[in-house]
Amino acid sequence: MRRTFGIGVLLLLILGGIAIGLGAYHAGVNHGLSEAANSRVVHVVDSGEGGGLGFLFFPLFFIGFFLLLRGLAWRRGWRGGGPWGHHGPGSPEGRQRIEELHNRLHEQATGDHPGSGGEPATA
Repeated sequence: MRRTFGIGVLLLLILGGIAIGLGAYHAGVNHGLSEAANSRVVHVVDSGEGGGLGFLFFPLFFIGFFLLLRGLAWRRGWRGGGPWGHHGPGSPEGRQRIEELHNRLHEQATGDHPGSGGEPATA
């Protein structure tokens, strides 16, 4: 019983809101028509100076904004570490890691394994 009463009140409020909205819309239309009948038409002519700059700077503003956001995101990712930690590849620790990797790769290259496929294998 309480639920149906609540639903009924809600429907009445919705219908009342619709009726108020329609009444306000029609009052605005009627007012606009009466003002249009009593007014003069004025045509504003632009001198043409500086009108194109807005079309140029508006897109550039958004492009610059998104590039700034992208740059901030990339900077945060570079500082976050990555494969070199917080030192970067140019630091002494980074150079030492590169040397170790280089030596390890040379040690693997001298082992017994088939070539890279440049020459045909002999039977």
